[in-house]
Amino acid sequence: MSDDALPLQVRGLTRRYGRLVGLDAFDLDLKRGQCVALIGANGSGKSTAVRTISGLLEPSDGTVRICGHDPHAEPDAEEARAALALVPDAPLLYDDLTVRQHLALVALAHGVVDDDLDARIDALLLRLGLDHRADFLPTELSRGLKQKTGLACALIRPKRLLVLDEPVVGLDPPSQKLLVELLLDAKADGTAILLTTHQMAFADDVADRAIVLGEGKVLDRGPWREVRARAAQRGWAPEHA
Repeated sequence: MSDDALPLQVRGLTRRYGRLVGLDAFDLDLKRGQCVALIGANGSGKSTAVRTISGLLEPSDGTVRICGHDPHAEPDAEEARAALALVPDAPLLYDDLTVRQHLALVALAHGVVDDDLDARIDALLLRLGLDHRADFLPTELSRGLKQKTGLACALIRPKRLLVLDEPVVGLDPPSQKLLVELLLDAKADGTAILLTTHQMAFADDVADRAIVLGEGKVLDRGPWREVRARAAQRGWAPEHA
């Protein structure tokens, strides 16, 4: 993949559900080391946007380019998938794999084979507070620990774009603070981040820009602080779901 290509470029992205338009002519450019937060009420189109960008939903119109590659049109979308790490709102975990095995599998699948992998997994589990649950199965984990496991799977692998859909759901305040630290580290390493959130305060320290969605349409966009203030004034984005 080209180092010159933007981690994410979206043009006119539209997703229809019959007569209902879930996302309408959505545009976005996301550069390395930047974070864009999508905000809005339930049903505003945030999850439709990230799922269509990530290749989980087919667009009705428009284009998506992840590091110059189309996750919808290219065979198996291999290049786009290699560049993108997704943390969905409901963690997708295998019932018969432990937390540690999940990380090892993801790393192997994305070509992370080195002598330091075990140490890197141990360090990441420790930082996320998963070290004491490393050998547990998903059925033995709380909602928050499942969310952390999904996040760990995204962080252990190479990526140019990190997409998170409501990442703070199920996380207590200390875990939310830790997530901010991890996302800031990712930005410093050049990773582009797209996230959705109802928790405005969570994004204060990590988001550079914001886009407000309502009924699939862009209501506002711009620098995070400016958009956050306007959204609060107009009631576009509740602090809690």
